Amino acid sequence: MKQYVSLVALSVLSLQAAALDLAKHPQVFDAGQGVSLALAPSADGKQALVQVRGINHPLDEVVFLTDVRELGNEQRDYGIRLDGRDYNLLNKRRAWSGESYQLNLPNTQGFELSYNEDKTKALKPKDLLAIYQKQEKDGLQARLAAFDRKQRVADYSARLQEIDGEASKACATPLSTKVDWSAMSDEQLIGLSVPSFCGEVVNQMAYLCGKDDRYKAEAKTLKGVDCRFGESMKLREQDGQLQFTTLKDEPNQGDFINAILRNR
Repeated sequence: MKQYVSLVALSVLSLQAAALDLAKHPQVFDAGQGVSLALAPSADGKQALVQVRGINHPLDEVVFLTDVRELGNEQRDYGIRLDGRDYNLLNKRRAWSGESYQLNLPNTQGFELSYNEDKTKALKPKDLLAIYQKQEKDGLQARLAAFDRKQRVADYSARLQEIDGEASKACATPLSTKVDWSAMSDEQLIGLSVPSFCGEVVNQMAYLCGKDDRYKAEAKTLKGVDCRFGESMKLREQDGQLQFTTLKDEPNQGDFINAILRNR
């Protein structure tokens, strides 16, 4: 049913794009290093076509039909659907020096944008709309909007390996964090930063090892961590393996883990 709803939503966006009345004055911004962004708002200001060019990223040259969310005081967000979640691709903010735009790309730092008058004069909104309609017909935006579970698990696993590597170095012993990915729903993988939750045990171990060399001997008696999500937070040892259960709404996870590790 959720997939059906998503397809309906994308079909609605397609119909909206076909009838989209664009404003007469688009804008082009530069982010340096050959990166630029074209912004063509709709006449009613509720949507905008946005295209980023010059980046080494899957979003390069893709034209998105963004939903504009007004925040007041001439500030707004330009949102799209990306990898199963809502995502703010572009932000407009006001500061003491005037208005500013920031481009946000997944897994990168934000790009501050500056207005380019020459490129703005050369941009034709109808050409941008034609590119969007061609890409939309080919299903490009729909593929980027859909949740890629396999890639998300791969990304999270790689991040956990980095955290394990840092902890292993600090404690001078191999440490690994395992997650039963098959037990996690798509909603959990989309809505939760799993490495931040499951990597906290070895993070706390690394902290203790760095604070007191005597804890390194304790760390050598442990094989690693098995992490899962449940209804309450628990941390216990079984045959040298730390069994960790966490939950998304726990604000004091680090303190809880640290206290148990110090007193085991």
